[in-house]
Amino acid sequence: MSDITLSKGVRQNLLSLQGTAELLNRTQERLSTGKKVNSALDNPVNFFTSSSLQSRANDLSRLLDSVGNAVQTLQEADKGISAITKLIESAQAVANQAKTAADPTSTYALDVEGTAAIAADVNATATSTGVDHSTPVDVGAANDGETITVTVNGVDTVITINTTTMSHSDEITAAIAAITGVNATINGDDNIEITADDASTTFSIAYSDPGVGTALGLTAGSFAATNATLGALTGDLDITVGSGAVQTITFGTGVGEVNTLAELTAALGTVTGVTATINGDDEVNFASTTNNSLTIGGDAGVLTGLGLTAATTPPTATIGTPSTARTNLQAQYNTLLTQITQLAGDASFNGINLLDNDALTVKFNEDGSSSLTITGVDFSATGLGLNAPAGDGFQVDANIDTAVAELSAALSELRTQAAAFGSNMSIVQARQEFTKNTINVLQIGADNLTLADTNEESANMLALQTRQQLSTVALSLASQADQAVLRLF
Repeated sequence: MSDITLSKGVRQNLLSLQGTAELLNRTQERLSTGKKVNSALDNPVNFFTSSSLQSRANDLSRLLDSVGNAVQTLQEADKGISAITKLIESAQAVANQAKTAADPTSTYALDVEGTAAIAADVNATATSTGVDHSTPVDVGAANDGETITVTVNGVDTVITINTTTMSHSDEITAAIAAITGVNATINGDDNIEITADDASTTFSIAYSDPGVGTALGLTAGSFAATNATLGALTGDLDITVGSGAVQTITFGTGVGEVNTLAELTAALGTVTGVTATINGDDEVNFASTTNNSLTIGGDAGVLTGLGLTAATTPPTATIGTPSTARTNLQAQYNTLLTQITQLAGDASFNGINLLDNDALTVKFNEDGSSSLTITGVDFSATGLGLNAPAGDGFQVDANIDTAVAELSAALSELRTQAAAFGSNMSIVQARQEFTKNTINVLQIGADNLTLADTNEESANMLALQTRQQLSTVALSLASQADQAVLRLF
């Protein structure tokens, strides 16, 4: 508050000059900071909205660093897989070279034996029921001229009933007994009993009129040998010798299927690559003197019934003088496996090793609700299923074949995992690029709310400077008007 009294004209010009000065100060501040909103007093809505957008951009910028580390971690794992792949390829070359070196093995022997004794075959038997044959039964009265056809191993014998010579059950039994391949008697239970001579014989009985069978109490039908062990088995026994094709024996009662010991013996005789027999203990036995492994598989019930286990059995080798070349190559092979384990252990970045069972979680937003967890693997030699041969390992071709198979499986696993890591890398890089773009969008949005237009503010500054000069002149003119009173003195 001022005690000085100013004229109306001077006060108006002074206020105008003060307003212009205030606008000049604000314009100068905008030009110096580059912002039109420098505090909440300038524009509360824009100021706080811009601050929120900038804060999120800063949070995402910090996350972007961890996403970048995740990319590097995946790249390190990929480089590790590439290096391990080269070592495995070198190991393959060493193993193949060992296979071509002089073979020190003098003999091979393979013996796989079942643990279940298989019951002997029971010859095909047909027995009458419901009719007492202690006294011969006369069937001719009602069935004169009817026939009984007995077929043994495909050969038919026809017995014709007549009231003169073939009408009683004892006469019919004697006629059947005369057929080659079967025997027929009236047994101790006063029943007609027809039995095949051996387990390979099958027979059937057919009647021209069912009444004949009813009178004899003997059912028509086909009869074959039975086996208590094999009769209960259904399914397959799979046999693979070395890298050959699977050879299958099917158990059951169908055509071509095995149901008796005789049929099993015949089926085993068709297996190639090993000697397959029923040994003296009535057990299935596979024996060989060749350099081939034996793989047994098939249905669990069949394997259990035969006392066999699903497994691959390598031949037992008798080693002659060990090959120095193979010994040296085995040492090289084991060194490569050691290097694989060490390399897998060194493939870490920022303390995380995806080839040593470490897991990596990458967060993509500020509250962690969007993330990706990458599961690590064990790519040491042991984790890849690679076993270091010991002793005379490489002296036996089958052991080298096993090593080569393990290496091939390891290569396949490496390639599969490399593809999985590649997919993860694509996801992380896509999110990295998205986050960069999001940060840019947030920052532009924040700037749009607060940044000043320097061209506009420069024009404002020039206009305000001109206004200030004019206001100063006007104030001077107003003061001169007040000074006119002095001329009266």
